[in-house]
Amino acid sequence: MSKHLIVTGAAGFIGAHICKELIKLDYSVLGIDNLTYGSEERLQSIADSTKFTFINADAAEINEIVFGGADGLIHLASEKIPRYSSGWDTLEKNQQVSDAVLKYCIEHQCKLYFASTSDVYGKNQIIPFSEKSDCVLGSSLNKRWTYAGSKLHTELKIAAAQHEFGIEFQIMRFFGCYGPSMSSGWRSGPQQVFFEKAMNGEPLEIHGDGSQTRTYIYIDDLVSGVISLIQNDEVESGIWNFCSDATQELTVMDLAKKIWYLVNESKAFEHIIIPYTQFGNYEDVLRRVGSAAKAAALLNWDAKVGLDEGLILTYQSMLEP
Repeated sequence: MSKHLIVTGAAGFIGAHICKELIKLDYSVLGIDNLTYGSEERLQSIADSTKFTFINADAAEINEIVFGGADGLIHLASEKIPRYSSGWDTLEKNQQVSDAVLKYCIEHQCKLYFASTSDVYGKNQIIPFSEKSDCVLGSSLNKRWTYAGSKLHTELKIAAAQHEFGIEFQIMRFFGCYGPSMSSGWRSGPQQVFFEKAMNGEPLEIHGDGSQTRTYIYIDDLVSGVISLIQNDEVESGIWNFCSDATQELTVMDLAKKIWYLVNESKAFEHIIIPYTQFGNYEDVLRRVGSAAKAAALLNWDAKVGLDEGLILTYQSMLEP
């Protein structure tokens, strides 16, 4: 079992939760984060641990700042979907960081655990998505697909690196994760934005018409999936969906209502419809629903926290001082 791990994006929402759980399990962890989106406050509970070291640096510089080998590298650092930001930045930065991480793993024969995204399934209409499902992206002229494209490019390059250089890897496709300490704004997806707006008594912003459907996974379930993969070294390199059950599928509009009434109880639901044309003719995935049957069969893992319970836990954490 791998005991010495590197985590890029360690101070991010998912990264911090993973680091804390690894320390609990007596792993030695080196966390790297340039704090553009992350926060060291998320890591306060393990900051004094002799098992944890944090480096404030860009993960693209990993080959200049980390000279020793490690048993595994969990690569989480990433730009997200550019709703209001630059598609160029998403492509450029994700490629720079992933290339540097791959170079490190090749040179040190370090096992790579790559955080990809359910977004790579794109416009595939065959639901639920399995790891063998086709990746069907939209037009390359639409910047919405730069995030999925950058992740898919890295997936292909990882598989090629195994063929050329013999590295071991696991590609983890995450579906809509939420929970305590999410990043503010659209970086954490609609769930965080809905909470922020509802708690401020403001109408919730619905991109598109709200009929697009999603499943969401609570952070504790996602972390347990990643840990189960790390602890099962005997499974072959491959791709893994980490998602809640397909029966948890609901529309973005229904998610908005759940969060609104959780926060505001009896107050009438208030929302604003924002057409995709208002931010660059953005194109969305109509249904994003996955199957975690592979993880259930080979890792004995499944998501245990239902959406209603998870939203309550998330809201309670946001009320804490």
